[in-house]
Order: sequence, then structure tokens, then C-alpha cells
Amino acid sequence: MTASFKVRPARRGDADPIKGLLAEIGHSADASVVTWIISHPEMELWVAVDPLDKAIGVVALSHRPMIRLAGRVATIDELVVTKAFRRQGVGRELVKRALERAKVLGVKRIEIQSLGGADDPAVAFFRAQGFQDAGVLVFRQG
Repeated sequence: MTASFKVRPARRGDADPIKGLLAEIGHSADASVVTWIISHPEMELWVAVDPLDKAIGVVALSHRPMIRLAGRVATIDELVVTKAFRRQGVGRELVKRALERAKVLGVKRIEIQSLGGADDPAVAFFRAQGFQDAGVLVFRQG
């Protein structure tokens, strides 16, 4: 079965559905924070929706200037597709939309983090979309 869906920019009314998508993968989100991110100038959010305009996937792209690159760097912060629509092209289309927007913004590098190990299906997915292992350690505080 091929999914029937479209991808559109996220709107304020999408905050609760996006919160629900994130909950499916064990992430908590506050709808007011999602609303804030939807209107943030350095964030881009798109939702994949079914024919009834129900959110079935989301991608969040943040972008910012970076001195070292003498330009913009972008990060795909979130990528979620509801289980019933996985492996039907939804994730690929969401990533495609984020990459197209990054190109318009003149982004020099796009990053995405995977918290799973090398055998995580997400790693194979990202590689299939043209991403490469950056071979860097990520440190964080907080």
C-alpha cells in the first residue's frame, strides 16, 4: 500500500498533533513550546498529513550562522513518522523538504544526530538520504 499524504508548513494548530507524534517515540513536548518553535525565525517545521489533514509525520530544521563555516549550518532536530505510515516515503519526503529549504537558505552543512547504535534502522535511513557519519563526539551539559 502506498501512502496518500502531502507535506505542508506547520501551523499553530499543529502543536498538539506534533506533540502526539513526538510522544510516539518517547519524547515529551509542551504544545506551547511547539507553537513557539513554529513561529521562530531560525526554525522550520513541516508536517506530513493524510487526506483528512491529520498529522502523520514531522520534521524540524533549525539553522544558524557559524563562524567556522562562514555561513549557515542547519540541524534536523526532529524527524518522526507515525508507525502506520513508516516505510511509505513519508520520512524521505520530509527530509527532502528540509534539504530543499536548507538550500534556499544557503546552508553549507546539514547535521542530524542519531542516538541509536550502528544497527539502528534510522542510521540506514539517514545514509540512504545522503548523510554520512561525521565521526565526532557530542558533548553536552544539562
